[in-house]
Amino acid sequence: MNFLRNIPIPIIFIPLYIAILLCAECGLRKLNPDLAANNVVPDPLFHHTYKPNITFTTFPKKNDGFPPAKNVINSMGMRGPLPKEKEHTRVLLLGDSFVQADEVNFEDTFGQLLNQHFQNRMEFVSHGMVSWSPTPEFSWLHHQGFSLQPDHIVLFLCINDFFGPDIFHQTDAVYREQAIYKNGIPVAYDLPEPTWSKTLLIHSAIVRLTHQVYYKFQQTFKGADSDAPFNIATETIILSLKKTHWSDKTLKNVTETLDVVRSIKKASIRFGITLHVTLVPLPFFWPDEAVTGKALPPYNWPSNFTVSQNGIEEYIRGYIDNLGVNWIDLQYSFTKAKTESIIKLYNEVDGHWNTNGHQVVYQSLVDYFDFYNK
Repeated sequence: MNFLRNIPIPIIFIPLYIAILLCAECGLRKLNPDLAANNVVPDPLFHHTYKPNITFTTFPKKNDGFPPAKNVINSMGMRGPLPKEKEHTRVLLLGDSFVQADEVNFEDTFGQLLNQHFQNRMEFVSHGMVSWSPTPEFSWLHHQGFSLQPDHIVLFLCINDFFGPDIFHQTDAVYREQAIYKNGIPVAYDLPEPTWSKTLLIHSAIVRLTHQVYYKFQQTFKGADSDAPFNIATETIILSLKKTHWSDKTLKNVTETLDVVRSIKKASIRFGITLHVTLVPLPFFWPDEAVTGKALPPYNWPSNFTVSQNGIEEYIRGYIDNLGVNWIDLQYSFTKAKTESIIKLYNEVDGHWNTNGHQVVYQSLVDYFDFYNK
């Protein structure tokens, strides 16, 4: 045993540390498979998308009340089963995380509710991806969406689609810079190589858990960094104002983002598809919605703070009207629902539509397409 005394201590303990880390990693993966799940991955065609053929569960954040939601992703990277052969008028519902709706059971999403209502008359196919915007949505349409032969596309815009690249790292301005164009279509993306820390964060349950704990600690004890370059709260307020209050830079970015919608309409026409556009209503318009989420970064607003989307919506509607594109007024539907009931329509923390919110979207689209098809 004397020979062990001559072995440097690190040589003895490093393998032990590695073994402990490996056991901890395996244990975390077994206890919580979603902790290390790499569900959304970079994609050279769509910027980022779901990994195909996976199943995962979305669990509520602290203070969110929704039950765990199971998500089954098909071989096309879409939630739910693969679209069947077209039999009826087909409507494609396309957008970001509000359409993705991974916190809501699939059968309770507005797309599935529409399929139940319009059974044997119309069929609805939904595809949403977190932080998508018109540019990656156009890419997806080019590579996959148009092949589904929709007769109509409902494009869901969101206010963060119009943030500047210095405000948010996942906004259309950033995607446009990374896109590779062919005949005016964003057919691919020049994606930056992931850093070693990002790679660890994606693939390691221990690193992800450590990051989550640190982030929660930072939120609780540090609050928002007033010098942070990503001032999402301020940008949200600016876009609530009329365009006369916007800077030239903001107006230029908003217009260039809507120019992508123009290109989507032009491409849709070639396939005989009718485009419809709407703007996602956010919870910030009402003092009783997402009260906890408002108080957290990146907003750090008082719990009863409210801000509208009137400015950006007015500008979008004017642009869309000039294109001759149909507008779906979801803001009116949500305002009417909030007037008639005290039921919450959004998740308390993350601010996405809960099952009640999906009911409002569903009924709004029922009324819209019933009237449209008269």
